[in-house]
This record gives sequence, structure tokens and C-alpha cells, in this order.
Amino acid sequence: MAMLIVPALAPMAAQAAPAADAEVTTIARAGAFTQVVPDGVCSVNVIVAGAPGGSAVAAGDVEPDPDGDPGDLRGPNGAGAVFSASLAVQAGQTLTGTVGGAGSNGGGGGLPGGGTGGTGTHRGAGGGGYSELSFGGDLLLLAAGGGGTGGGHTADFGSGGDGGFDLAGGVAVGGGFVYAGGNGENGQDSGVLEDVQTAPGGGLGGSTVGGAAGTNPRSQTDPDLPGFNWDGFAGSSLQGGNGGPDNFADAGGAGGGGFFGGGGGAATDGDVGGGATGYFVGGGGGGGASYSSESALLSGLDLAKNRDADSGAALAAFVEFDWVMCDYDLAVSKTVVGTPVYEDGATVRYSVVVTNNGPEDMAIGDTVTLVDDLATGGTLVSIDGLTTSEPAVGDTITGDIEAYDLVDLGGDIGERPRGLAAGASATFVYDVVVNGTEPVTNTVTISDRATEDADDVASATIDPAAPSLSLVKTASLAKATQVGQKITYSFAVTNTGNIDLRNIAIAEGSFSGKGTLPAPTCPADPVIPGASVTCTTVYTVVAEDLTGAAITNTASATASTPGGAAVKSADAAAQVPTVKPAVGLATTGGELNGLWVASGAAALLVGAAALFFARRRMS
Repeated sequence: MAMLIVPALAPMAAQAAPAADAEVTTIARAGAFTQVVPDGVCSVNVIVAGAPGGSAVAAGDVEPDPDGDPGDLRGPNGAGAVFSASLAVQAGQTLTGTVGGAGSNGGGGGLPGGGTGGTGTHRGAGGGGYSELSFGGDLLLLAAGGGGTGGGHTADFGSGGDGGFDLAGGVAVGGGFVYAGGNGENGQDSGVLEDVQTAPGGGLGGSTVGGAAGTNPRSQTDPDLPGFNWDGFAGSSLQGGNGGPDNFADAGGAGGGGFFGGGGGAATDGDVGGGATGYFVGGGGGGGASYSSESALLSGLDLAKNRDADSGAALAAFVEFDWVMCDYDLAVSKTVVGTPVYEDGATVRYSVVVTNNGPEDMAIGDTVTLVDDLATGGTLVSIDGLTTSEPAVGDTITGDIEAYDLVDLGGDIGERPRGLAAGASATFVYDVVVNGTEPVTNTVTISDRATEDADDVASATIDPAAPSLSLVKTASLAKATQVGQKITYSFAVTNTGNIDLRNIAIAEGSFSGKGTLPAPTCPADPVIPGASVTCTTVYTVVAEDLTGAAITNTASATASTPGGAAVKSADAAAQVPTVKPAVGLATTGGELNGLWVASGAAALLVGAAALFFARRRMS
């Protein structure tokens, strides 16, 4: 456990993914403190321990010296209470509180709230101060201080009461519960009448009122000390009562501070005492009352005495924060935008999605950070789901990519980064120039709070470009027999490679037709791998084509890759047989055919006339 004797802990200046584990913080110096919840924290296991009362007895001293230091040997001083609980907090929030001071071994009480030991040659011990923890001005926990012992010469009597430690004995008050402290133990005093009397201890700090004062029956009744009062003083809200004064020695112990302070013990009116009467000691101070809030921020509450488990000695006050880091599990996936293929020196676009699978939000100081060595030198194109990044969108990537939202915590803290809420995702898009002619596997990693999970790494593989085209050419006409017939040539172009192709065109090779063949037209859209497009052109048969030989045509398809590399298919051919017209037979009704028709008609007319005249002669 790290022991930091500091009044406050500043927030971490740098963010991380995730934020570094916060070390246990223990505040042991008495006084007020301010504690900022460190980065990455979602809750804290807190211990709030009240201070012990002082010990003002010279236990075991067979020849007590009234002028000596009554604290040379430790006595049964009251212990403070100690709370333990889990507190729901968020990184960047501020907790405030106080660590109680121990009561002195003769005189002053510990702050805050410890009463002052009674005056006399052997002063009563001071009460212990309470320790408390607050959030946003609301009191969450108050661990009461222990009562101081009476001043005197034996540890067998006059012990201080412990601060309220009985969790089961809590009494409901507005917004919380109060736990009464322990009564101070009666002292021992033979009195001026030399009959054994007692110096009553102070009362416990109660649930609604401070502890009662210890009273000495001789107060204001001793004829030799008219009006002298050995009584202690009652405790009050947050303040332990003072111990009763003594006209010579062995004053009363003071009450411990608490939600309601313990009462102060009464002083003796006798002297040191001896073997016959017993050594004298004033009454011990009562322990203060402890308090816990009903706040929903608290859970797992426990309450005990702040004593060493082995020796039983009352321990010093402290407040301890055992920080619990936010529990979240990030998952990452990575894909290539478009076809996962690259040309040497080309730009490849990657998309990375990071999702917080919970169960908790990322905290202040937790950022989403991508580690991708291949991305260095690339450009961050966009981030969706988080507002701020390093580098900024549009800038060159020089190392890791870190993204977060900025949260204004106000005051001296100002804006701090925070990552994804549970269930939220962020999408990173970046461009990278890739060189080479071999497959490239690009891996991205993230970090989170989860352990032994496989979703913090994702990869995407791109293959080198292998562009290719195939071409199938067909003609719509099975045979050309007449002038003016239309032949539609279709060019089925297929992307047989692994990369998109654009600028599809048909390069004509040889063409045996005697007319004009228009340039084929092709779709303008890029063609993805495996897809096909059809280019077309239409040819009109002319008379010179009808020779009986086929009209032949060869062509190839051309295209370019996104990087501008030229691609060409193998040649493809199509042929359309033709029919040569027979002499004297019509073909399509052109000029030559018209001449043959006219001649035939004339011959028929001549034959008909000859037949007519021959029949007339016969008749």
C-alpha cells in the first residue's frame, strides 16, 4: 500500500488507453484534504478511520511522580471508529474530507471535535478527532474519535470510550444513520473522606445528543474547596466534551469528536492514592458517535474499531482510497474500403471500428487508441463517434491514432478526455500508400481493461493487383444475303482480374467489310472483378460485301486500372457468311436488280404479242 501524506492528489495530466492504474492513496496527515478522483476510475473502496483519544496514565509506575510526564507509558485510550465502503465515483470528480488528529496525552484534543483533557497536575487526555468524507458538500461518512483516558496513575480504570462502531446499532436520522460511541470508564478516587469513591467517566456520544458529562459527587460540596467542580463537560454536535478539572492531580479525560461528541470524564478530588486505596485516575472521556449517509453512492458498508487486530492498540486516523478502474471491454474490427487489392504505390483506404462492449463506460482519461504501424505516414480521413483526435482529421498519421470526447470538468481541471460509453462505437477511416507486389496483412491493436480476450486485434489482407480482361465477340446476323442488312456486333467484356477496371473500350483489329464500321460504344461505369459489360456497334451490309466470302472482324478489349495501368484482352473474332447473288436474280432491289426486272418484263411482253398474232392467222 502506498502511503502518501498529502492533502490532495491532482488528476493525471496525460491520457492513455486505458489510463494507468491508479495507486492506492492513503492520507494520514491530520487536517482537511481535497482528493480528485484519478483518471480511469469508476469507483473506490474507501476507508475512513477516526483518531484515538490520548492516554494520560503512568501505568505500572509504582512510585508515580506527579511532576512527570503521564504519557510515558501508554494506557487504554479509546479508539476511533473505522468505516469501509465502496463509493461510486467518476474520474475528475472531487472528494473532500478531514483526517482527525489524535488526542494529546495530557491536554489538547485532536481536531476536529476532540475535547480537551481536564486541567490539573495530571491532566486528562484529549479526545480524538473525527475523520469524515464528503462529496459535493454532502457528508457521506464520519468516523468518530475515541475518548481520552483520565489523568492518573493506573490503567485499570478511567479508559476512554471507543468511537461508535456498532453497525447493527445504527439509529436513523434525516438522510442517514448514527452509531453511538462507547462510554468512558469510571476512574478511581478515595476522596477526602478516605472512603473509596469513583470519578465517573463521560457518557457516550448518542444518536441525537452529545454524551453526558461525568460527575463527581464531591463537586461544590467540599468545605475546603467551596464551589470547586470536578465534573466533566457534556459533548455536543461534532464536539467532544472537555474533561473535568482537578484542584491538584488526576483530571478527567475528554470526549471524542463525532456526529455527536462524547462527554468528558470527571476528575478525582483525592491525591495520587497508594497500595491501600489503589492508585487514582480520573474518569475517561466517552467516544463520539459515527455517521453514514443513505446516499446511493455508498455500498458494502462496514464499521469497526480502529484497533490493531493483534495487539488491540488504538491506531492513528487515516483515509484510504483504493481506486477501482472502470471495467470495459473494447472490440476492434478492420476492413478495406472497396476491393482488397492494391497496385504498387497506390493508396488503400482502411476502416476500423472500435466498440465498447461494457459493462462500464470508459472514464475520464481513458481514450480510444489505435496502434497500426502501417498507418504511419498515411492520412486520417474521418472519425465518426468521437469528436477529437490526435492527429486531427485530415492530418498525416505520425504514430498511434488517439480519439476521445472532451469533457469540461470546470475549475482548475478544465477539459479532460474521455472515450466511449458502454455500447457506443467509433469508426476510423484512413488512407495508406502501399508498395510492393506481395500480399500485405495490416494489423491494428487496441487496449482495454479486459484480460485474455481476443477482440483487441484485427487484421485486413490486401493482394497485389492482377488485372485481366476477356472478350467474346458475336454477330447478330447468321448470313448476309442482301444489301442494307444490319449486323449488330456485341462485345462481351469480362473483368477476369482482381481489381476494378475503368475506361472500357474496344480496339478494332482487322475488318473485311467494304462499308464503314462505326466505333463500338461501351458503358462508362467501372467494372468490378467478375462482372461483365457489353459494348456494341452496328454495320450495314453493302453490295461489295456479297461476294460469297465471310465478313470477318477481329477486336480486343482495353481498360485501365485505378492506378492507370493499361489492360488488354486477347483478340476475339466474329464472321458473317455472305451469299453471292446469281446472275439475273434479284438481291435487294438495287439499281442492278431493277435493270434485270425491266428486261424480263419486256421479253414477256414481246412473247405475248407474237402469240396473239399467230393465233389470228390461224383463225
